[in-house]
Amino acid sequence: MGLTSAPFTRHLPEMAGLFETCLLGCIPRFRMPIVCGQDQFSKRSHTKRFTPLTIITDMKYLPRALAAVGLYAVIYILAFIVLARSPEFEAEEVLTSLLIFGVGLSVAAWLVTRGVVPPPEAVSDAKREFGVVLTYLVLFAILFLGWGLSWLKATVPPGALGEAIVVSAKLIVMVVLPAWLFTRLGHSWESLLGFGKFDAKLVRIFVVMATLLMGLQYEVGRGAQEVLKLAQPASFIAALAPLVWAWMTLDAGLTEEFLFRVLLQTRATALLRSDTAGIVVMALLFGLAHAPGYVLRGAHTAEGMAVAPNIVVAAAYGVAVVSPIGLMFGVLWARTRNLWLLALLHGWTDLLPNLAQVLRLWLGGPSEI
Repeated sequence: MGLTSAPFTRHLPEMAGLFETCLLGCIPRFRMPIVCGQDQFSKRSHTKRFTPLTIITDMKYLPRALAAVGLYAVIYILAFIVLARSPEFEAEEVLTSLLIFGVGLSVAAWLVTRGVVPPPEAVSDAKREFGVVLTYLVLFAILFLGWGLSWLKATVPPGALGEAIVVSAKLIVMVVLPAWLFTRLGHSWESLLGFGKFDAKLVRIFVVMATLLMGLQYEVGRGAQEVLKLAQPASFIAALAPLVWAWMTLDAGLTEEFLFRVLLQTRATALLRSDTAGIVVMALLFGLAHAPGYVLRGAHTAEGMAVAPNIVVAAAYGVAVVSPIGLMFGVLWARTRNLWLLALLHGWTDLLPNLAQVLRLWLGGPSEI
């Protein structure tokens, strides 16, 4: 994200109070339709569907939700302690990520989605499907994020063509292959990747969250300064910005939101019967999945680390800095279950930090992508 924390440190007490509001007000209101009852077959999609006979809320399963929040707190504290031993550790940066994304923007996501009724998700065998996606994530994190991307980037030609090949590979590994795998478990392509209903409420959610995220990136990120260094006129940059947004939506938005929110979070929620627990499990695994990249393929340089960390420090960094972003997107998924809303927002979040780099790549200039 390219965030710096100084402008936010004076707001830590207020945001801590906001966390208390979120914990007391948000958890009981999350609802997940528990799919149960006799199975039916949809003639339209030829996939197994289930008739929901009862609605079970997180209020009934409040101990699970509280246990999940407590587990996250313990793991986060342990990650903080591990990072504190590093000479490069900056406590303000770590806490800023938690307070901005894990608390502030997560609360904003919950508030702006009030009144939205998410469509039910059909998970026929939560334990089996969670095991499948977890196994796939482990292999993906080690083989693809760890070694695969390094080999691919060293093999493809430099420039826009090479980056297009990399993005295509990510779409295959993070969307096409796991989606195909879940079609073998009875799901349809439409149910996994469908646009769903994009009504005025979802447009409102997008506008509010996009405004907050862009304002955040402009205030504390380095992307705006990099854009100002470009030689091209502002009108030219503005004309290409929507294309960069589409690029980032495919590169980061669709890939990560499908794998971690649609597949992982949905199965974790069904297995634990708690939206809150599903969000927490997904966020932790989302952060941990980034660790192999920091160790094996030089992704640490994009995070400002001077040297590649060992696997323990990399895992701690993923939990402390990356997982709070997963909490925000996890709340949005739990409240809307709209893949394309999240993919567009994710791409929008990455637009300003990557705009200058992508334009340099496309126009043949030096780029760090």
